[in-house]
Amino acid sequence: MLILVVIYLGPKLPIYVIKNLEYLLSTFQKNKIYFISDSAKSVKKASSIGVNTWLAPNPDEQWKDAKKSLNHPMGFREGFWFKTLARIFVLNSFLELHPDVPCLQIEADVFMFANFPISKFQELDVDIAFPMESSQMGIASLLYLKNHEVSKKLTEMALSSISVNPRITDMSLLGKVAHSKELKFFPLPTLPGEMQDALVDPEAAELVSATSMELKGVFDGISLGQYLLGIDPRNSRGVLILHRSHSSHAIDPSKLNVRLDSNGLLVLQGKSDYTYVYNLHNHAKDLRLYTPVSRQRLLQKRITSSVLGERREFILSEFLLAGFGSFKRRIRSRLRKVQV
Repeated sequence: MLILVVIYLGPKLPIYVIKNLEYLLSTFQKNKIYFISDSAKSVKKASSIGVNTWLAPNPDEQWKDAKKSLNHPMGFREGFWFKTLARIFVLNSFLELHPDVPCLQIEADVFMFANFPISKFQELDVDIAFPMESSQMGIASLLYLKNHEVSKKLTEMALSSISVNPRITDMSLLGKVAHSKELKFFPLPTLPGEMQDALVDPEAAELVSATSMELKGVFDGISLGQYLLGIDPRNSRGVLILHRSHSSHAIDPSKLNVRLDSNGLLVLQGKSDYTYVYNLHNHAKDLRLYTPVSRQRLLQKRITSSVLGERREFILSEFLLAGFGSFKRRIRSRLRKVQV
């Protein structure tokens, strides 16, 4: 039986994580869903809504040598770059308790439509599967692991990579896994074969258009979700950037014909046929995705505005939070100088 896993590390559990967990529980009732955190408070909160939970050891302590080896700005989002890698370590510890059970890790800001093909993951005959952002970069928006032996090997590869390259990220690590022969890898398809006009990285063709799952749809790694819903406004001091195509991504979403079907499911319309989009990376953390009526309105609004090209929206609440966060960092910095 496949386990669905959502991991969020850090002391404060954001509202979007709770909303996503509630949505997953109500939509995928037949599946076992686990929430994992290193915060007892977050685990208690998640447990109160009915999801299975597991309190992970503090990765800052358990993997402190790996954290020290990384050469990333640890002040950014309270150690964001380490936490993305730490999820791999935490997932490995969790799977020690479920050694022979496959799992699908879902990033906390990934929205799965009701037609998400969970049963197809139970049929996969591979060690590991995830989408590719480009020919060299993977993304853990959806991360399938066959069993604990696979997660253990992935952890070993992560630790080995950190020792060689202290600037490694979870995305570059997964890119390395995709081109390695150490694990049997399957790239989750993100672009229909008939829509290659949207492909801007020819080397990624086979990685983004794999067909062996026999699906009527594709998955979103990050490109389509960011394009439609926007880039996290915390990255731009409260400015939500919409409908931007990234030259570093394998896919240019502006070249895709996106629509909603009569059931509110997301569809890519081709010349002769259509393809479902099974999930969206909600990089903007938009809470409107998690209720049917507001989701329909939001997606239709974003689809309509996307034909006008890149645009920006100012999010006052995120601007104020960014300013407050900057003020706290300055105070901490001054206090450290005084103590020295």
